[in-house]
Amino acid sequence: MRTFVSYHYRWNEEEAYKLLKCRIELEDFSDKRAKAVKQDFFAKVFLMTLCAAYTYPIDEKVRKEYKADENRKHDQKINRTNAIAMTKDILIAVFILKEYKKALEAFDDVVSKTREIIRPGRSVDRNHRPKKLYSMNYKKL
Repeated sequence: MRTFVSYHYRWNEEEAYKLLKCRIELEDFSDKRAKAVKQDFFAKVFLMTLCAAYTYPIDEKVRKEYKADENRKHDQKINRTNAIAMTKDILIAVFILKEYKKALEAFDDVVSKTREIIRPGRSVDRNHRPKKLYSMNYKKL
């Protein structure tokens, strides 16, 4: 017997898929060979993991800060898309130039300032963009 699970309960999983497919473009590979596809996949998953590790303390701080303030109507959270973009930007400084402190301070500053308001029960129609074509399309039959 199947049980019906409403969309509300799948929201976190749907958002994770959106980050992987749209923001990181997991399906956009640099080459068609199996080794390159594997490298691209693991690099993008590593980027997501690194971003989650870097943003966790900032996200906790932002959520506690706004839950403690009773004058605010809605809670806030960090902008994940911006955090992923900043993680990409600081990779060279962290891994190659070994400027950990300077890069992570800049990351913390930018990510903590770019926040989103959590609006429960929001039902606003959105304009959907056309699907983005990737550079490595298969030939049509």
